[in-house]
Amino acid sequence: MRAARLHAARDVRVEEVATPAPAEGQVLVRVRAVAICPSDWRLYADGNAGGAPLQEPIIQGHEFAGDVVALGPDVAGPPVGTRVGVEPSWHCDKCDMCAQGRFNICRNIVFPSFPPHDGALAEYIACPVINVQALPDHVSYAEGALVEPLGVAMHAVRLADPKPDDRVVILGAGAIGLFALSLLKLAGIKRVTVVEPVEGRRELAGRLGASGTAPFYKKLLEDGHGDIVIECSGESGATEQALEVADHGGKVVAVGIPRPETVCFEAFVPRRKELTLVFSRRSRDTLADALELVSSGDIPVREMPMRQFSLDRIPEAMEATAARPGDMLRAIVEP
Repeated sequence: MRAARLHAARDVRVEEVATPAPAEGQVLVRVRAVAICPSDWRLYADGNAGGAPLQEPIIQGHEFAGDVVALGPDVAGPPVGTRVGVEPSWHCDKCDMCAQGRFNICRNIVFPSFPPHDGALAEYIACPVINVQALPDHVSYAEGALVEPLGVAMHAVRLADPKPDDRVVILGAGAIGLFALSLLKLAGIKRVTVVEPVEGRRELAGRLGASGTAPFYKKLLEDGHGDIVIECSGESGATEQALEVADHGGKVVAVGIPRPETVCFEAFVPRRKELTLVFSRRSRDTLADALELVSSGDIPVREMPMRQFSLDRIPEAMEATAARPGDMLRAIVEP
């Protein structure tokens, strides 16, 4: 099969590699769409992501959808030909974290596209059957790929646990930030302000129901604070900014991965306000709910601007992701 393998920072090559065979408990998926996550770009640009350096060539891509083309031993379904979305955080179901239902922090987690595990920027990928679910016919493959970042936003909003009268601030109007906004509006949270320097993304936040937008967080310090702040930008210093924006007794949910990954802030800021700081890790048991929201149209995935790329244009897709244009939230690669 053809696959895009990252050999070193900014050195990606489309190569012929062996097609994986589905093992026990797995299905083989013919990949149809892969959305490029900023964390994919991080590994592509730096050769390191999430504290894991690239030590050997790897296939990237973890936001994807496709067709089931083969079943592993003793796997009864879904039937070959089923269009599926995939939850790419593969847990062991044996450790103490899994026993608590905290599958996203499984001690033996496998995350495709994160070293050393290959991802989906290829024609085929083998996936645990418990991590795939059928896509409704009216949901496109690209929309199915966006179920993963929707799940990340869903987990973060669940951790935030907002109440109807809370003032919520979202830092960053990328895909996860805008999905978080949509989820909050769906939950009846009326006051949601989105901070985003890119004008096109800020305008999209307004169309999706933000009660207010601002280009920079200091504007919020002038106008008021948030009972809950959800940091989705991944910008350097964003966690510190979130702590400043949070009001006394408030909560900060850190979703974005900063670059560089060292986070520094003055301790008196959260201490004097007695803030709660929670770090959100990917998603947890969100696939079915996220697919239902996409299928029903309750989350307007089709309003999220995307651009299509072929497998041979991976560098362009990565650089477009890094540029954060106002008219694109996700680059979609079609292997």
